[in-house]
Amino acid sequence: MSDKNNLETRVQMLEDILAIQTLKHTYLNACDAKDVPALISTFVESDCLIDYGSVGVFQDRQDLAKVFTEVACHDYMLESHHASNPVIEIEDQINAVGSWSLTYTLINTQDSSVVTLQGHYADTYIKTQDKWLIKETVFRLKSTLQLKIEEDLWPSMKTFIMFLGKLPEYPKSAIHDIQPDLYCLQELYKIYNENGKEETGK
Repeated sequence: MSDKNNLETRVQMLEDILAIQTLKHTYLNACDAKDVPALISTFVESDCLIDYGSVGVFQDRQDLAKVFTEVACHDYMLESHHASNPVIEIEDQINAVGSWSLTYTLINTQDSSVVTLQGHYADTYIKTQDKWLIKETVFRLKSTLQLKIEEDLWPSMKTFIMFLGKLPEYPKSAIHDIQPDLYCLQELYKIYNENGKEETGK
């Protein structure tokens, strides 16, 4: 009986860890997609702590939503959040903590710049109604790099953005007047199609 209970506990712990990882990925994907409802749905409704340093400290998810909408919800801001190295610790049936590394890249088509930063999340999670949510999250910046894209690199950059399907229709910026590198675009699709065939075994 004890072995069975132990096995059930271990399986439940693995399921909880996977659910928390999915929760964090849902949050980061929502940031990239600028999906504010999905973003705030990953936090508890009230009495939370969201400490993003210079960006702000919030105790209500709606306050984060307001700032995110004002600062980040622009078509000319092409963002990519990649979390890695998760360490999740299940403390009991409803409490857990976790740490993550973050690599973030922003391509700003309005001012022709690229920003890359590295940082660290320290999170606290709580399980309510069989669903894990973020109770507290603290992000600390470790390093940042900002680059200005040279004019002769913009055709390649625009081509890559087109390949990703991320070229904004509005507002119009200087990138819309740049001719893409059609050969580069063709090669990108060629590589993409070849990799797809390898993965499917066809």
